[in-house]
Amino acid sequence: MPTINVGNLENQEKMLDYLTRIYGAVFDAATVDWGTIFKSRETGRLFSTKFYDYSVTNTGIGELMNDSAGKTCTPSTEEIAGQDDFAWENAFWITDCNFTIDENGMKHVTYIRGQEGFKDTGAVDVGVLTPPVYGYIEKVSDGWIAHFSDSPNPKLRPDLTLELLPWCKDRKGNPMPYGIVTKYYSGLIGNVPYSSSGNPIDNFESYQTTHTKMQQKGAGYVGSGSDRSFYLKWMLWIKYATLNSQKVFQGCTNYNFQYVVSEAGSNVDYVVVTNAQAANMYIGGTVSIGDPGASPSNTDRGTAAMRNIADKVRVTAIEDDGDGAHMKVHVEKTGMNITATTYISSMPLHSGQTDRVPGNDGHVVNDGKRSFKLQGVEDGVGLYYVNMDEVMDKNTATLTVLYNRNGGAYLTDLAQIRSQWKKVAEYDNAGSSDIWIGQEMADIETGSTFIETVGGGSSLGVGDRFYWGSTGTGAREKLERGSLWDGSHAGLSCVRGGSGLSAAAWHFAPCV
Repeated sequence: MPTINVGNLENQEKMLDYLTRIYGAVFDAATVDWGTIFKSRETGRLFSTKFYDYSVTNTGIGELMNDSAGKTCTPSTEEIAGQDDFAWENAFWITDCNFTIDENGMKHVTYIRGQEGFKDTGAVDVGVLTPPVYGYIEKVSDGWIAHFSDSPNPKLRPDLTLELLPWCKDRKGNPMPYGIVTKYYSGLIGNVPYSSSGNPIDNFESYQTTHTKMQQKGAGYVGSGSDRSFYLKWMLWIKYATLNSQKVFQGCTNYNFQYVVSEAGSNVDYVVVTNAQAANMYIGGTVSIGDPGASPSNTDRGTAAMRNIADKVRVTAIEDDGDGAHMKVHVEKTGMNITATTYISSMPLHSGQTDRVPGNDGHVVNDGKRSFKLQGVEDGVGLYYVNMDEVMDKNTATLTVLYNRNGGAYLTDLAQIRSQWKKVAEYDNAGSSDIWIGQEMADIETGSTFIETVGGGSSLGVGDRFYWGSTGTGAREKLERGSLWDGSHAGLSCVRGGSGLSAAAWHFAPCV
């Protein structure tokens, strides 16, 4: 029997995939006692990152401590596997799964990747399955320490009692014997939302419309919320020791173009653009094609005329038009009639762009035009995430209060939200202007994160923008991440705070 070098990352990943496939073939994932299995694997190891207060240092860079000390993480690209020294620790064990949600909001594993019956495309929901994991934020004199373990009582610090993290709870806040985080943004299949791979993302959604669509799947379906956002931030803090996500993962934040085509065409699957314009496009990128006519009054991507020929289709090929100055950009739509007034516009990406990237973290290329995955979950797709269990109360022109549903009922009435949901934090922004997030803090129980200190730019502290929403008041969606053009303003902590609960736009989308 040949010797296998298990110190080699490629071999480790092959072995892990092999063992997962064996496990999936032997067990019926829907009947597995996951709680017992994960309990038997518990190690009690403690992974910690210390961050300094913004007033002490504004770099946003942390220090790995305890069982994290000496570990390294570098994201993969599609061509090169990165390094993930955490991947073999039980607390960081993950695999993709299919799941359903019952009427009480409990997520149930139906299949895991490698098992016959598992699907990551079509009318299924795909999640990332984790052990039950625990966290704690310890305040110290010059900052704070994020602690993470597969046990509430880690061996290195028996003085700490860690809390079960939000992705390991059902929609009512009850503990589950595992964690599940929705892997992809949702797309519509038969007008029903599914979070699976390969879909044009279901945009034009709001806090209110998302709830209505999710309820078609059952009473327990309300859409992902702060648990998903917190999972991504927590993994960034623990694995990469930084508060600024774009220092590692740019996401789709510089993929912004709208061009009038260079020539007309009938019954084609392409548009012709200049070489310089084609250089901003790539195979697999998502575009819409529309004809608003000559001298259009509105070329916003949300206008129907800007997508009346092809709505959210992927680029399939880019080839020389033959004249040395132009390129043919082929898309997934055939039989198109292109006129001299037709536009092609970049759009938020399809789900599943990171499927071929090896390991748990990475991007096809970190060029600002593509999505990324972090601990198995895909994000940075070029739009704002509609958070379904947080609402911001712009109480006055300067005061915003953050509420989390925390296991309660879905609500739209602000007075009821104030009385029935958990008040997590408030922030008074004296100028009512857009601000940089320098430092934020988290509520471990709910996974809500909130600004504590104003920053000074995209490279300082958290380094994301809080678009305040001017001086208006009322209930606001908590929209996070950033759009196609937000560049360095975007990131995991970026917040758009000016949209009411019914606001739906082409760059707003949810996850199941």
